[in-house]
Amino acid sequence: MTSNQCVSSLSRDMALILRMTLLLGSVNFIHCLPSNVTCMPCVCTVIAKDWIIANCSNKMLNRVPQTIPSTVSTLLMSNNSINLAARSFGRFSFMEYLDLSDNALTSLNVDGFVGAANLKRLNLHGNRILLNSTSYPKGAFRQQKKLHTLDIAGNTKDLDAKYPDECLGDLVALQTLIIDGVKNAIFGEGFAKLKNLTTLILSGKRGHCSIYTLYNESFLNTPNVRHLDISHCDVSFIETNAFWPMRNINMLDLSHNHGLGLETLGNSLFGLQFSPLRVLKFNSIVKPFAIGVELKGDHLRYMDNLNLTELHCDANRIELLDTHCAEKLRKVQIVSAKSNRFTYGPYLIHLWAMTNLRKIYLMNQYPSDPLPRYKSVHGERTHLMPMNSVKIELTQQPATSQRPPQQRPVPHDDINIVSFQTENNSRVDEQLQKNMMSVEVTETETLHKFLVIIPPNVTFVNLSYSRLDYSINEIRFQPNQVKVLDLSRNSFTGLVGPIHGVDSLEFLDLTDNNCKLLSPTLLMYASSLKVLNISKNYLYQSLKSDMNGHIFFNLTNLEILSISNNLILDLPLPIFQRLNNLQILDLSWNMMEAWTVMISHMSFLTSLDLSNNRFEYVPKYLTDQISHIMNLRNDTFHLNIQGNNLVCDCSTLEYLEALSESRISIDRPDDTRCRLNNGERMKFNNIENIVWRLQKQCKTVVPLLAATLSGVVAFMLIVAAGIVYRYRWKLRYLYYTTRRKYRGYQRLGEGEDNFTYDAFVSYADEDRGFVVEDMRNMLERHHGLRLCIHHRDFMVGEAITANIMNAVQSSRKTIVVLSSNFLKSKWCDYEVHMAKLESIHTGRDVLCVVWYAELPDNSSLSQDLQDEIQYGTYIKYPTAEDEKLEFWENLKAAISY
Repeated sequence: MTSNQCVSSLSRDMALILRMTLLLGSVNFIHCLPSNVTCMPCVCTVIAKDWIIANCSNKMLNRVPQTIPSTVSTLLMSNNSINLAARSFGRFSFMEYLDLSDNALTSLNVDGFVGAANLKRLNLHGNRILLNSTSYPKGAFRQQKKLHTLDIAGNTKDLDAKYPDECLGDLVALQTLIIDGVKNAIFGEGFAKLKNLTTLILSGKRGHCSIYTLYNESFLNTPNVRHLDISHCDVSFIETNAFWPMRNINMLDLSHNHGLGLETLGNSLFGLQFSPLRVLKFNSIVKPFAIGVELKGDHLRYMDNLNLTELHCDANRIELLDTHCAEKLRKVQIVSAKSNRFTYGPYLIHLWAMTNLRKIYLMNQYPSDPLPRYKSVHGERTHLMPMNSVKIELTQQPATSQRPPQQRPVPHDDINIVSFQTENNSRVDEQLQKNMMSVEVTETETLHKFLVIIPPNVTFVNLSYSRLDYSINEIRFQPNQVKVLDLSRNSFTGLVGPIHGVDSLEFLDLTDNNCKLLSPTLLMYASSLKVLNISKNYLYQSLKSDMNGHIFFNLTNLEILSISNNLILDLPLPIFQRLNNLQILDLSWNMMEAWTVMISHMSFLTSLDLSNNRFEYVPKYLTDQISHIMNLRNDTFHLNIQGNNLVCDCSTLEYLEALSESRISIDRPDDTRCRLNNGERMKFNNIENIVWRLQKQCKTVVPLLAATLSGVVAFMLIVAAGIVYRYRWKLRYLYYTTRRKYRGYQRLGEGEDNFTYDAFVSYADEDRGFVVEDMRNMLERHHGLRLCIHHRDFMVGEAITANIMNAVQSSRKTIVVLSSNFLKSKWCDYEVHMAKLESIHTGRDVLCVVWYAELPDNSSLSQDLQDEIQYGTYIKYPTAEDEKLEFWENLKAAISY
């Protein structure tokens, strides 16, 4: 060994020893650092033994501060004005993540990242670095052999730019590249060195993208890419073999390229044949406001050579599929076709061929035409077609070279919409033929039926937000495996049924449909149902009339039931009699004041939500039933009663004692309060303390109160008996007179001239002076309108509820005189509900709110009033005299509208 070699070896050993010493010193330094390190003007934080984050974002810096520890692992320097000089980050040999986004950088320094050899993620998003060899000099990333994620999007708007492949080619460990899309989107030979590049994002959603054409040469040097995102890029043409080099692609996103179109998309699939592509997204590639869009089998002709499992075609305004599409999509397991305009056509029958389909997302549909209508037996408008007098045929026709004409939406009066023929040259699945040939409905059938074809193995269907505004009468589904069906946020006017073919259904969501009718026949065949949500409807009358418990009779496997927000006042005792397996019952946001339901048989019930009702106490009938349930178990029952008008006094002490003694856990006790006699509000986080306090207070009061009450009751009974005996004949006369008037009442027609009154005034008695003096004087005497005022115009001897209903229906408008007194009146609340229901039932704009006095708390407004104030008409009563004349003119106009 020569002397030079010895010196060299010694130098290397000394350098190694020095490096180890520095490393050990830095480790000890890290251990000694506090959780927050002073590195002004930045903020440094130690979040792990060897992980320091230095946050220097938004500090108006033009260079890297020297106060930052050299052992930093994450350096955040976004939104500054950093000048990238040579060896700017040379001290940070431990740094793994560097954020230089939004720094107005125009180019990289060839030695700018020297020293940062452990860098794994680099963010240069939102600068002004043009994509060329000058801005990205060769060798700028020569030391970043561990960098796996690089974001340089949002930089260039130069359409003629060219990707700097010589510079980027040094990033041999790069896995994810987020870059702007340029006009000449060809990835040069330097990208061939990036063997680990698997994710390539060119999306205009992440940066700038103006790729008008994808060429056959575009991806020749990126064969290992698995995830390719070219969305929001204005792509209008793709050469046939553009995707052919990408033999490892797994996901392709071509969404939001409005000029692309379905025809060009179909041609581009040629280059993807025999690739491992699993997910294809082409959402919104059709021009806005396009009409008559049809997805054709020709668009999918190359899918036979793909094993696609997930297809996204949202927002393409698709109205029809031709009969070949289902067979081309036979391998697909998940289809998302949201925000389209699907109408009826022969393709519905051929969906049976999609035997691998498992999930369908069809939300936000906007049908081009309504479905065919027929008269419902319940008088509700419906678009579902009766299948009596309909025969479904699959007739073989001679082969022809002519393609069938495009299927158009069927006219409303065409009752034979599912009677059509298939071509001989269209291959129909054997099972499809077997199932469809056996379906024949003759004129002798009296039930209204509608046949729905569902791919046989689908388990999930979402049709929410789809503007379905008809009544669901009898429907028959083909044999299927659907377990989850979401029909929420539509506008179903009635839920009648029965629905056949739902043997596997476990989850059904009918939330927020503004529905008023729920028939006991709807779910008579859904015995496997486990979760049912019918919240945010108007089903009180349907539920109240179910005196024999028929609505839920066959749902013996139901585990979760939500009936919140349905204006429920009370429920029949046996309505849940068959729900032995129920675990969660939600009756929140209703108007219940008492508990009349039997639940003691629900041995698995663990949660009951009665929040935001009108209970003043938890009824003993309920706590007794809960105690009976808990005697069979060794866990806790969860009860939610927040948002009720709970009272804690001597009259409710018995109920509070029963509540405290049972094994009931009050959910959200800090938000659950009751009111004492002195106005104090007590939290339920210590109910035992409330009970003890009341027991002490009521100890001497209860016996005296009981004796006094007994005497008063006895006296009232004697007096009542005497009055009834004295006036027994007169009472009979009044009863039959009132009964005759009620039976003779007929609802007025809904024409413009058929209203008895121009407006019915709903007000609190405390505001009577305003109505009687001001409103009557200005509207009746001055403007000639006819008002219905309850103390003057209500029919004597008629029930108040009947008078209110008659007044609402006989008046063009219902004027709400809104004040703090109004909110305290239960009758005013009842009048608002009746007016709201009148609006829903007739389609008339009934409510008109006059904001008479300022409210101490707007949150006390009912949901109906909040909706009306936010979306409807309300007029504020002015305090200035010179503004009142205009107020009365506006109110007159609102009534007359």
